[in-house]
Amino acid sequence: MSTQGDYTLVGEDLTGFWLQPGFVEGIVADRQQFSSLPKAFRHIFRRNLEFAVVLWNGIPVRFSYQQDLAEMTVGLIDMIGFVQSGEEGARRSFEFETPNLRVCWRVELEPEWLVLEADWKCVPGGYEAALNQLGMIRMRRDAFLCEWKLLLEQFAQALDDSEATLTSDLARSQAEQIRQLSVSVPKRGRFYRCPDAVLTTNRRQPDTSPGN
Repeated sequence: MSTQGDYTLVGEDLTGFWLQPGFVEGIVADRQQFSSLPKAFRHIFRRNLEFAVVLWNGIPVRFSYQQDLAEMTVGLIDMIGFVQSGEEGARRSFEFETPNLRVCWRVELEPEWLVLEADWKCVPGGYEAALNQLGMIRMRRDAFLCEWKLLLEQFAQALDDSEATLTSDLARSQAEQIRQLSVSVPKRGRFYRCPDAVLTTNRRQPDTSPGN
């Protein structure tokens, strides 16, 4: 059992970093154009009411797809790419600020492991102090990457299902990074290792707005 805390559910140790994506619903194929990924995902996820949940050393933090994850997309791509290809001893900080939360994640890379430290500044419910008391996680780099695979797949599928057009070279490059990262990570995270365990998106809905 980790010395960081004793958090168990049905006999399983939940210390560490675990990501539980939600069910993505309501993707409309309305063929809109967007200059950036955050703008695209704010629109694409506008009908999705579920949340992704991070278990941080057993403490849950929820993330809205439209309000939080859309704003975090570019930083997440950068962080995941850094963990995947960064060299031993490399250190970087990643600041995330959304309408609902503010957090700084500091990542230090070892050959096969990483150390993740967090400074939680604002979360829904106001329990930043509890999160910061358990503010450090050490885990395998490949395990950390696997936790993000399903979410990356959801991002890529949502772009395809919405038939969105990205109008800037930067946004198109970032969308391609999402696809490459989702393919390069070998398997999904702890809660979704069975391929049939979750339906990541429903079938896309046609645009029924006037004139279409």
